[in-house]
Amino acid sequence: MSSAQGEDGASPPTRLGRILLVDDQAQNRDMLGRRLERRGYDVVLRESAVGVEEVISAENIELVLLDWMMPDRSGSDALIGIRERYDAEHVPVIVVTALDDGDIVSKALEGGANDYITKPIDLRVLTARVKAQLDRRKAVLDLDAIRDNLERTVQERTHELVAANETLSAEISEREAAEARAQSLARHDPLTGLANRRHFLEELERRLGLVGDESTAFALMFVDLDRFKPINDVHGHAIGDQLLQVIGTRLSACIRDDSFAARLGGDEFAILVEDPGGRDGVASAARRVLHELAAPILVNGLKLTVGASIGVALCPEDGRNAADLLQRGDAAMLRAKEERGAFKFFDSSIDEELKSKAALETELRSAIPNGDIIPYFQPVVRLDTGELAGFEVLARWPHLVRGMISPVDFIPVAEDAGLVDAMFWALLAQACRKALDAPGEFVLAVNISPSQIRDQWFPEKVLRTLRETGFPAQRLEIEVTESAMIGDVARAKLALMSLKNQGVQIALDDFGTGYSSLFLLRELPIDKLKIDRSFVARILTDRENATIVGALVGLGKALGLKVTAEGVEDEATAEALRAMGCEFAQGYLYGAAAVLPSYLSPSMALAQLQAAAR
Repeated sequence: MSSAQGEDGASPPTRLGRILLVDDQAQNRDMLGRRLERRGYDVVLRESAVGVEEVISAENIELVLLDWMMPDRSGSDALIGIRERYDAEHVPVIVVTALDDGDIVSKALEGGANDYITKPIDLRVLTARVKAQLDRRKAVLDLDAIRDNLERTVQERTHELVAANETLSAEISEREAAEARAQSLARHDPLTGLANRRHFLEELERRLGLVGDESTAFALMFVDLDRFKPINDVHGHAIGDQLLQVIGTRLSACIRDDSFAARLGGDEFAILVEDPGGRDGVASAARRVLHELAAPILVNGLKLTVGASIGVALCPEDGRNAADLLQRGDAAMLRAKEERGAFKFFDSSIDEELKSKAALETELRSAIPNGDIIPYFQPVVRLDTGELAGFEVLARWPHLVRGMISPVDFIPVAEDAGLVDAMFWALLAQACRKALDAPGEFVLAVNISPSQIRDQWFPEKVLRTLRETGFPAQRLEIEVTESAMIGDVARAKLALMSLKNQGVQIALDDFGTGYSSLFLLRELPIDKLKIDRSFVARILTDRENATIVGALVGLGKALGLKVTAEGVEDEATAEALRAMGCEFAQGYLYGAAAVLPSYLSPSMALAQLQAAAR
């Protein structure tokens, strides 16, 4: 891709390294390639990971930027192929992923990736990480050269050994220092200075090998930051990296000398606490960590509060091997996450919960393609006339053996298992077909997840489903939350405009609860605002709440947007909303979500749903 001259016609600066950029998206690939070249790097572009091993050799590649999600050959498969031929010290690989997902990051790092970065890419962060990996590679090459040179020196000067003893000792010391530096780079997280995942697993295995008959030999604490992702999304990766550096320093400062702290990846950390003095001692150590991480952190003039949740597994009580301890510590951390800012010991109830979730996940994988997850429809009515205006589609699972399984139980399992996307498309197709069978021209509203709004093929998938089912685009309403779009408003705008141009309506859900509502109203093609039920529920008892709702309704009307109030449960609330000028409402007053009665007229269907709700 390189040109012979820079943009101003002058000779380019000295090249800093030769990078192979593998990304199937031409726009992403070309833009990032140009920016890296302007910063002094030679960049080789490839749209596919097929044959990437040969390209590394043929092009003398020093570092690989590897997109994780590619059609012809996945980043995971390519990483395996690279590591079969090149080690991580001589050909570092930085994985690029659009999903800030702990499982993907863990898989990449365990598969041999040196580092990772999430999309949208902050170029400053990327260049810093590229430089760190190339510096580390140079240190390794320098070490190789020192080793080769030393061996030659030993062979040439064997006969001068006595006379050259002092010189040789100095060279050996230099070699040992270089090896120590290389080992340190290979076993420590370059951002925080803490041990990395590889070093942590080695230390865990070492300590397991020393365990005898003690009741509690050591404790494994999983530490997961509570509010890091929204801070990182709002303020950017550069602020996020500085925040992680402070977290690493605080962790090191608040643990004993015989404890061992590591950054496992992302915002996950782990601590091994040696001979903790039973559960009371572990609890004391966990409280100390929580206290340190809950204190505000000042970064670039910003006062940020993160906090953490901790899961604890005890050895040998909860396991005598690394796999069991890691699984159980992680499970206890997820339980602590439910409360935030807490720590939880692993216990049998968590184990039972894990087994239950695993069983539910297994059934869910069959239930989605079999059509067992079905759409229920909650009515949306016109406040002035009480007429049916449309329905919001909600997922329900009427299990043949367990009965109705609550979404509260199966949606989190679907999210953890990566099944939400498949479930959405199955539900959308079912809902469109059922709505076509019902009388009336009502609007169908569906909620989308953050990952879907970041999927560049999302608009095309929606329109394909509409074509396959025959459902008119003008009758579909896509509901998206404010928080789902923070971090990549440009991508969200592109996706929503594509749908809007085809007639699909766009609603901003949970309005008023996100980070930048007014900014989004200006930037995005919004047709409707949905006021969150947390505001609506208290308009009769809280004057301030009523003022906020009135202001939101007024804002929507001033911008020419439709406004729907969620969570309307009584006529008095409905009357208050009518007085404010709110156009639409949904809630138990008008009917709970239910199977759509397709054989009834719209008015009769609404009456039946309202009767069912009572």
